[in-house]
Amino acid sequence: MHILFIGGGNMAQALIGGLVQAQPRIVDSLTVIEPFEATRKTLANGLQIKAQSKGIVFNLFESLQVAQKTAGVSLVVLGVKPQQINEVFAELRGSLRDQLCGGSAQAAWLSIAAGISTASLQQQIGHGRVIRAMPNTPALIQEGVTGLFAADGVSPVTKDQAQSIMQAAGQVVWIEDESLMDAVTALSGSGPAYVFRFVEALTAAGQSLGLSADQALALAKQTVKGAALLMDQSTEQPSVLRERVTSRGGTTAAALASLDQSGFDEVISKALKAARDRGVEMGKGA
Repeated sequence: MHILFIGGGNMAQALIGGLVQAQPRIVDSLTVIEPFEATRKTLANGLQIKAQSKGIVFNLFESLQVAQKTAGVSLVVLGVKPQQINEVFAELRGSLRDQLCGGSAQAAWLSIAAGISTASLQQQIGHGRVIRAMPNTPALIQEGVTGLFAADGVSPVTKDQAQSIMQAAGQVVWIEDESLMDAVTALSGSGPAYVFRFVEALTAAGQSLGLSADQALALAKQTVKGAALLMDQSTEQPSVLRERVTSRGGTTAAALASLDQSGFDEVISKALKAARDRGVEMGKGA
């Protein structure tokens, strides 16, 4: 399989890194379009060398115009910012456009651009074989999770290809209703930032109780890491794990009661709704 990445930023690099390491190998050739020289150097000095050492053809270009002779693309991964999409399609011309766009095109498209609907992409691409993905930043260490939605007309083979690509960077959850992709963005797409913010708050609170900054941060980070690993490896629901830590009348019970009194659940719900609503606005170009 030959995959064309339009955009070689952090998320694209996470996916490429996962593909290069994947066993058994699921890609034979990679082409990356990346306009920024510093990013191209990073790719050339890292992932390009690793890919070639494993027998994977790796082509790196600064623009779609320079990549006109690229052929045999099975899947395009659109990894640019939403506001750059029109620029991408304006630059996509000639034989490469004929190969990737229009009714006779063979390549399917996988978009990781936040907030951009499949209908909008289909209008630009000229065919319906479009999959929308919302990964998150733990993909950088192959521990991400991605929500995937496939438009009508996407074949089971193409869906399997998209799933294999995203699974190279973590887990995958298929979404049947595209309108829920904004909820995916709010929960898991933005979710790592909430966890980091929680660790910041834990650290600050620990310092207010007399711990040093280094002590509080080390305790907070490992607590979150350990709790996440425990939850991942357990067959029990999070609520059961919470109850096991909470002795009646004890310190944990006092802390959880304080969170409840402060409207903890409502705060989280409002935050996700704000993120979801902003995603809807972005999809409308606001």
